[in-house]
Amino acid sequence: MNEVDTNNVQPMAHPMDVSQRLRPDEALEVNQRAPFQKIAPKTEDGLYLVPQVIE
Repeated sequence: MNEVDTNNVQPMAHPMDVSQRLRPDEALEVNQRAPFQKIAPKTEDGLYLVPQVIE
């Protein structure tokens, strides 16, 4: 590739000019935060507390 002249080549994400078909961003499940927070070992202000792994 070092020997090929790529000065006028535009970068591209995909070799074909197509668009990605995406589904709508919809919440499909009921929010179960409260029950999961109750069974978690440690929580604070709605967040899960985990042990520090990196010093």
